[in-house]
Formats: sequence, C-alpha cells, structure tokens
Amino acid sequence: GGFKLWECAVDLLHELGARHRDGTLRASGASVLEAGCGAGLPSLLALQLGCRVAVLHDFNAEVLQSLTMPSLRLNGLAHAPARFYAGDWAHLDSLLTSQRRAEAAAVGEAAAPSSSPPLPPDGFDLILTSDTIYDAGAARRLWHLIASQLRRPVGLALVAAKSYYFGVGGSVAAFRTLVEEDGRFSCTSARVVEDGASNRREVLLIRWRTHVE
Repeated sequence: GGFKLWECAVDLLHELGARHRDGTLRASGASVLEAGCGAGLPSLLALQLGCRVAVLHDFNAEVLQSLTMPSLRLNGLAHAPARFYAGDWAHLDSLLTSQRRAEAAAVGEAAAPSSSPPLPPDGFDLILTSDTIYDAGAARRLWHLIASQLRRPVGLALVAAKSYYFGVGGSVAAFRTLVEEDGRFSCTSARVVEDGASNRREVLLIRWRTHVE
C-alpha cells in the first residue's frame, strides 16, 4: 500500500498544478493536511509553492520514515515547514485538535522553542487525499477527519479516487453521499480521468456551503 505511488496521487498532483496555474487555488501561505500521504508528492508540490505548514499523515510510520521524509530531502525540502503523523484517522483528528489547543494555550507563555511549524489555529486551508475511500469504513473515517479539520468558511478539500473499488466496496458515489448527507458541504467533480488503461478515476472538490465564489 503506502510504498506504492498510486495513479490517484498523480491525478491529485495534476489537479493541484492546474489550479495553481489558473489561479483557482493559492498554496502560498496556506496550511495543508495530506491524509494517507505515501510519498507525499502533493504536499511536496504545496511546499514548493510556499505553503506555511504541511501536515503529512500515513497509517504506517515506516512509510513516513522510509519514503515520505526522504522524498522531501531529495527535493531540497529537508527544512521545510512540515509535520509528520502516523496512525489511524480518528487518532489523527483527536491529536491535531489537542495539539492545536495546547499551542494556542502556550501563546504568550514562556515555552521551550520548537522546531515544528505551528498548526493552523482554525483548521486547514487545504486537505488532500488520494486512494483512501476504498471501503465504506475508510470512507466514513476519512470524512469525519475532513469535516472536523477543514477551515471554515474558505477551506478546500481535494479527494482523488477510483470511481469504483471492485471487491472492497468503496466508490466515489458512496463518498459523495456521505458528504451530501452531512449537509454542510458541497461536493463536485473537479477532474475525471478515463485513460482506457485502468478504472475510471475522479478528483472531488469539497468546500463549505457558506463559501462565496
């Protein structure tokens, strides 16, 4: 899983690049969370474009140590404003929330200097994820994370996935239903890839319904 570069990560990378070029997404100064990052290429691009902090998460700590961190170093980003977390999404959500509160409480107090960039106080401007909705349970846990951590009202999430995950039950349609049932977010298809070589793939764009274009 985590050591392979999946097609949807490349789709997400292309979508990020296209949105940067046409001005519909500005990574400079943004706070970024990538869930299930693997090699972390989308976060790597966001860092190169000047994001103020990138939080890279993978279930497997070995993936972060053996693949994600070396990817950043090899691309001249050894000292980039990045933080790394391993574990499941429910744990990540609670950990980010508790650390954010601790950092907010420490403002103005005499605290030991930290080499880690601060977490955004009110959620992430951009949440990225790819090939992470492969079954119903994973999709639900991921959605809870996105809904909890996306900055209101301007945060944007990009979810790259295969339209169907045969044999395990996940699908873009099922994930869109989760988003729509929540009622607070809009969900549109930003990119569709049909290359004839593999399953149909999509990149979903999710934002708060209170967002004004």
